[in-house]
Amino acid sequence: MNDESQNRTRLTAEDLNSTENQLQVQRLENAQKVARVRTIGDPTTAKGGAGSILFVLGMTGSGLLGGLLVFLAWRAILSPLLADASTTANNLLFTFSMAFFIGLSVALADAISTKVASKVGVAALIAVPSSIVLGLAFGALANFYYSNRVEAIIEDLFLRYDSNSDAFERAFRSAIHLPRGLAWFLVGLAAGLVVGIASRSLKRIAITSAGGAIGGFLGGFVFDFITLGEWVSQIVGMCLTGLLIGASMSLLEQAARTRWIEIVEGGMAGKQFILYRNDLTIGSTADSDITLIKDSAIAPRHARIRIQGARATIESNHPGLPITVNGAVSMSSPLVDGTVVTMGQTKIVFRDKKTQNVPTAGIQNA
Repeated sequence: MNDESQNRTRLTAEDLNSTENQLQVQRLENAQKVARVRTIGDPTTAKGGAGSILFVLGMTGSGLLGGLLVFLAWRAILSPLLADASTTANNLLFTFSMAFFIGLSVALADAISTKVASKVGVAALIAVPSSIVLGLAFGALANFYYSNRVEAIIEDLFLRYDSNSDAFERAFRSAIHLPRGLAWFLVGLAAGLVVGIASRSLKRIAITSAGGAIGGFLGGFVFDFITLGEWVSQIVGMCLTGLLIGASMSLLEQAARTRWIEIVEGGMAGKQFILYRNDLTIGSTADSDITLIKDSAIAPRHARIRIQGARATIESNHPGLPITVNGAVSMSSPLVDGTVVTMGQTKIVFRDKKTQNVPTAGIQNA
């Protein structure tokens, strides 16, 4: 009997609640779950081409939609109302409409891509008043610059040409491209500011503002080259400008990104999140910085990514809910380019331009 007693396995409450035992339970639970994921290639080699393309297409398409809304609002409502108004009033309302509709369209489309209704609502609460204030302010500034520059051009050309001559018309059309481009530069800047402010990130404000300004300048510069009849030229010019603003913002974001995460498996497979903050949460609730939906195994605030200088780490927010990093269960792990992190049924790859030549150690988003 004494030998049998000595050979018995004894379990205490402390043993059951130990970290090692909880990790084993988590492994068993994950193994029993029915996979509800969509795989899009090898996560260790995928470079996020699909996510980047979708991001650029989404921003570009929303800018195009904004330009179309400008045209519809202008032709159906604003132009008839301003038929007897001054040129200044017409120009001011037009530049405001460009900044308002394009900036608002891109900002809301960006929020809608998260597929979280509350985040869309918050973005709208910020973007609507921002687009009104910035649209009016930068529209007035653009109109002031453009009107004064046009007057100066006309005065100069009067001294050299007969105002009714073809030479005067050709010279005026040639001289007006740059001023219009610079005026719409300000319109695009306003639209970019709206998008950045709605995302509540200082770094993103700088990037989207620069992208919007570039797109606005290009759209304004080529506008006078479009000679397809009045209303056709207007719709092409407005839509092209919106498209260029959205495309410029998205392409500049892609070029300027340093750290981001790609969802390679799970309900949000193909989605990309650029990390603009140094401390952010990942979870299933809307108040997480990165919200992962369509995965019931992810906790409300499942994990946290911290970035300090060149070092990035991911850690679980729950003692009994570890994460899997490159196939190993862990509560905390460093992240380098290519690190694969699994939470529930969702697989995330961390990307970092600064560590792309460092041996792979993990994956994530922000």
